[in-house]
Amino acid sequence: MGGLHGPAGALGSALDRRWSVVKYAVVSRAIVLVLGVVSNAIISDYDASTGLVLPDTSSALESVLRTVAHVFVRWDSFYFLHIADAGYAHEQEHAFFPLLPLLMRLVAGTVLMPLAGWVDRRIVLAIAGLVISNISFVFAAATLYVLGCATLRNERLAYVAALLFVAAPASAFMSAVYTESLFAWLVFSALLLIAQRQYAWAALCLSASGLCRSNGILYAGFFVWDLVVCSDAWRGRHYAALAIQAVRAAVLVAVSTLGFAAFQAYGHRTFCQPPAEAAAAPRPYCHSALSTVYGFVQAEYWDVGFLKYYTVQQLPNFALAAPMVALSLAGLYTYAAYDPLRVATLGWRQRRAVADGKVPLAAAFFRPELLPHVYLWALLLAVATTTMHVQVVTRFFSSVPVVFWFAAHAATGGGWWQQRAVVGCFVAYGLAGVVLFSNFFPPA
Repeated sequence: MGGLHGPAGALGSALDRRWSVVKYAVVSRAIVLVLGVVSNAIISDYDASTGLVLPDTSSALESVLRTVAHVFVRWDSFYFLHIADAGYAHEQEHAFFPLLPLLMRLVAGTVLMPLAGWVDRRIVLAIAGLVISNISFVFAAATLYVLGCATLRNERLAYVAALLFVAAPASAFMSAVYTESLFAWLVFSALLLIAQRQYAWAALCLSASGLCRSNGILYAGFFVWDLVVCSDAWRGRHYAALAIQAVRAAVLVAVSTLGFAAFQAYGHRTFCQPPAEAAAAPRPYCHSALSTVYGFVQAEYWDVGFLKYYTVQQLPNFALAAPMVALSLAGLYTYAAYDPLRVATLGWRQRRAVADGKVPLAAAFFRPELLPHVYLWALLLAVATTTMHVQVVTRFFSSVPVVFWFAAHAATGGGWWQQRAVVGCFVAYGLAGVVLFSNFFPPA
C-alpha cells in the first residue's frame, strides 16, 4: 500500500490524469460539434458564402458530411480549403501556410479515400481538415499536461491548466479548418522536447510549426535561452564552451526556421520570376532581402501594421479582446512582482530561493523555468495589441502555455469567486464563440 505514494504511485497518477485530459478533450470536441450543428440549424447564417465553396449534395452521406463541414468552414477556412484543392493560385493566399492544406490532401487521399466517388472532393477535404484539427487538439491537450508537469513540477496545476485549455475561449477555431490546434500541438511538443533536452527533435517540430504559422519561428529563442543564457559556462568563465553552445544554438535556430524560410522562398519564386513579375506591379519582397511575401501580403490585403487598427470603428474588436488582454497583463504583473530582480536580470540573479523537487501548488507558477515563457508572452502581447487585428488575440494565445498556467494559478489560488470567474469566463467565451462562428458571425 505504501508504494502508492512512491514513484510507481506518482507515475500511475500522472498517467491517469493524462488519460483524463484526453477524455475531456474528446468530450469537449463532441460538445463543440453538436453545439455548432444545432445552433447553425436554428440560426440563419450571417454570411451565406459557404454555399459557394461547398457544393450541393446528391446523396444522404454527402448531405450529412456537408452539414458538418458547413458549420466549420468559415472565414480563413475558405483559404485553407481552396489551397488544399487547387494550390496557391493568388498572392493573398500566402498569408496562409501550407502544412494544414498538405495534410488535408494526404488524409483525403489515404484515410478518406473510400469516400472518393461518393462525396465531392471539396467536402472530403473539409472533413479531412476537421479530422486533423480535432485530433491535433486532443494531442495538444495531453502534451500541454506533460509539459506542465515538467515545467511547473506540480501535477495538479499542470492538470488544471490542461483542462482550461480543453475549455479554451478559442474552442470554435480549435475544431474548425484552422491551424490553431495543429500549431499548438507542434509548439507544445517542441517545448516539451526542449525541456527534455532533445533539441534536434524540438528543432524539427518548430520547423514544421513554421509551415503552419509565422510565429512558430519565435519559439526558436528557447534554444538560445537553454544553451546560452542558462549555460553553466558563464559561472566558470569557460568562454570556449560558451562559444560551442552558441554555435549549437545557432544551428538549432536555423533548422527551426527552415519551414518558414522555405515557404517564403516558394512565394518569392512564384511571384518574382518572369513572366509572373512582369504581370503585376513590382513587389518589395522581390528586391529586398528584408521583405517577405508573408509580411507584404498581411500589410497589402489585411492592412496589418503598427497601430493601424487603432480607429473608432475597431472599438468593438478591442472589447472582444479585452478579457484575454486583461488576463495576460495580470499574469505578467503577477510573475514579475514575485521576483522583479529575476525578471530584470534574465534570471541570473534572484531575491527568492528556488526549491528543488516537487513544488507546492501556490509556488509552481513562479518557477524560474517559466521566465522565457513570460518574456515571450510579453512580446506576443505587445505585437497582438499594437500590430495585429486585436480580436484574434484569443486564438493567437491558444498556443502559449503560460497563458493556461497562469489561468490555472488564478483558479486554484484565489477564493471561490475567482475560481468561478476564471473558469466561467473560459467556458462562456468558448461556447459563445462556437455559436457565433458556426453561423458566420464575427470575430474571425
